[in-house]
Amino acid sequence: MSSSSESKQAVRKEVLALRKRLRPEEWLEKSAEIAAKVSGIPEVSRAEHLLVYLSIAETREVSTGELIEGFCSSGRKISVPVIRHGRLAACGYMPGEKLQRGIFGQPEPELFRSVDPSGIDALILPLVAADEEGYRMGYGGGYFDRFLSELAAAGHFPGRVGLAFRLQIVPLLPRDSWDERLDYTVHEGGVMRFT
Repeated sequence: MSSSSESKQAVRKEVLALRKRLRPEEWLEKSAEIAAKVSGIPEVSRAEHLLVYLSIAETREVSTGELIEGFCSSGRKISVPVIRHGRLAACGYMPGEKLQRGIFGQPEPELFRSVDPSGIDALILPLVAADEEGYRMGYGGGYFDRFLSELAAAGHFPGRVGLAFRLQIVPLLPRDSWDERLDYTVHEGGVMRFT
């Protein structure tokens, strides 16, 4: 294991433990504050098609339920990330659909409806930790980094927004050459812009 991998694992373990300690009411309150800030980001407010993760309540990911409901009620198209055949894919989604657990415990629609990712205008990404330079740390599979890299290689650059609680923000994350940068990280205290 490389020292970067070991450093990432240590940060991941520490931040996940902190996040899991959020009380349910605190988690929902802070998630609502974050959702209110996300809607003000220009790339999000003008997006017609968004890819938004379905949050894992047990691990206290920033809840996206309120965001998704708001996007749908304003007539926007929603896709969610799912893991298919070892890769991240965009799947069409409507609130209320029957869900199943994915490989990381994330909710995924039972019915997979493939969506062409070149039509996505903005991505709302989960993260374990984020740093002050715009890099995110996920759960260690590299799925989002590969997805973002493939979109960029195809000449498609949707807005990249990571959602975090302030306790997940660190000055500098250990990183590898393939780690993709965010355009924004949003936490309950504000919006961090990197582009």
